[in-house]
Amino acid sequence: MRYVRSALIVLAALAATAGALRIAAGEDGWRRHRPDLPPATDRAYVEECGACHMAYPPALLTAAEWARIMDRLDAHFGDDASLDPATAARVRAYLEAHAGDRRPGVRARRRPAPATADGLPRITTTRYFLRKHDEVRRRWVVENPEVGSFANCPACHTRAAQGLFDEDDVRIPGHGRWEDD
Repeated sequence: MRYVRSALIVLAALAATAGALRIAAGEDGWRRHRPDLPPATDRAYVEECGACHMAYPPALLTAAEWARIMDRLDAHFGDDASLDPATAARVRAYLEAHAGDRRPGVRARRRPAPATADGLPRITTTRYFLRKHDEVRRRWVVENPEVGSFANCPACHTRAAQGLFDEDDVRIPGHGRWEDD
């Protein structure tokens, strides 16, 4: 019994020390280890799609929505974003496998985006996105030449590439923190 008690005291001391070290290092264990959304990691997706815009976290859309986007790369939001067949197949497989409706435990939306005039799903029209940006004023984004669009996530979300979209990390160019108005 004495050994059990001693072992428990040692374990408690180790846990307290580890916690104190994390606090001293400014690490709460959440941001570094638990991104809001798993970031894009597929090299082909990051290189090809990220050449024109942020390689959005795949969990922001459903597998069917990513399939619709991949089916229409020749008319990709007004641009021809066609890829060679092998690259397109790889990117499609990655996006569909990591979509919001295919990843258990992902803190993302799993409901389809509303239909748009061009038939393509838009991340910026999803209920998830609209709920997260309901207090952000349009003039801070759309009318801001340094941002230009709500689709330009990295302009304001300083750690978007790592899948971190915490409001504490938001810095709107020409404005500052989003709540400073």
